[in-house]
Amino acid sequence: MHRIAATMALLFVWTLFSVAQESKRVLIVVEGKTDMKSVSFGDGRHLAALLGHFHAVATVQGVEDYVPHSLHAYDRVFYIGFNARNRVPEKFLADVLEDAVPVTWMHTGFIEFSSTHNLDKRFGFHVSQIDSMGGFSVIEHEHASFTKDEPNLNVVIITDRTRVRVLAQAVSPRTKRRLPYIVQSGKFTYVADSPFASTSPTDRYLLFADLLHDLLDEQHEESHSAIIRIEDVDPLENPDKLRDIADILSARDIPFLVVVGPSL
Repeated sequence: MHRIAATMALLFVWTLFSVAQESKRVLIVVEGKTDMKSVSFGDGRHLAALLGHFHAVATVQGVEDYVPHSLHAYDRVFYIGFNARNRVPEKFLADVLEDAVPVTWMHTGFIEFSSTHNLDKRFGFHVSQIDSMGGFSVIEHEHASFTKDEPNLNVVIITDRTRVRVLAQAVSPRTKRRLPYIVQSGKFTYVADSPFASTSPTDRYLLFADLLHDLLDEQHEESHSAIIRIEDVDPLENPDKLRDIADILSARDIPFLVVVGPSL
């Protein structure tokens, strides 16, 4: 696996800069309006933080505020749906269908997209429904397996296998049923749930973060690194104890950070 892009910090301004080489311009479009309080916008911010691993400038915007044809100003576009019933405005769908730039679509909105446009002809697949009872708790990619604790899965129906690549599959251990999880048709990639929902240390979130290297066409040397987080530190803590911990970690060249919060 490549180095996992795992920067999790919340940012006040959701535009990330990289200076080592020319940055890709990435537009992250989320369900609803550009609203810092919405959950879908939170997923967009999460993705923007992940893109800090790459040479990218990311902008997060609600699809309701999307300006027609502005997609063409970017090198990569992501769309993130959230609610089960999610009708995406035609002004954005029309630009996606133009296939001008690579688009990655995650989770909801694709059922409604499929019902109003002939996506079988356009992409070679469509989404028919959301399955919440099938027990699809494993995601397989090549020779690796990941867990999936969130039960919802958009059911991808492939109608033209000559045009669609299945990058990962969802598996139900109970029924042995397998469904496409990540599919790709030309410049268009679809992920059949939200990789940000119900994540765990073995989750398919890691697969998605790793696949960003391919989606952004930017590879990195594999590196397995970690950081120790010292939590629950408040102003009333004994600073000498904190210094002792910091000295031990520093002497061993172990990176660490301290999470400081208000006293209770």
